Amino acid sequence: MLKEPSLIPDQILANNIYQCTINDCCYGPLVDCIKHFCPLSPVDENELRAMGYDKTPDIILEVPVAVEGHIIHWIESKASFGDDHSHRTYLNEQFWSYWNRFGPGLVIYWYGFIGELDCQRDRGILLKDCFPTDIVTLCHATQQDQLPQEPE
Repeated sequence: MLKEPSLIPDQILANNIYQCTINDCCYGPLVDCIKHFCPLSPVDENELRAMGYDKTPDIILEVPVAVEGHIIHWIESKASFGDDHSHRTYLNEQFWSYWNRFGPGLVIYWYGFIGELDCQRDRGILLKDCFPTDIVTLCHATQQDQLPQEPE
């Protein structure tokens, strides 16, 4: 019924279901479809838990990407401001565990963070306040490798 709300006999309910699936930015059928065609190849928390992982970031990338020259294997999203106390707690209770299990990652603090906290980049944890626009995927790297080289 979620995939075909027009099959629901009650038209008001059908319209409400349709609107929910269109506006669901996390788990709706449209988002699921986008995930399958997205070059980032994400695996979300629910899928990771089904595979037996107890501590999981929000997203694991099956194929790592580069952000600002740093390789990223996972993304954690925080709907909070990154202050010193909470960030230190997250580092100790979550981020380093993710790093140990999955490698380097990216934390997005949607309400910003204290700039000095972004000091673990060389150790494999980047901080951003929005989703990065300068992602380099394996597709990009492969295409760049195939570009004709200028003669020396």
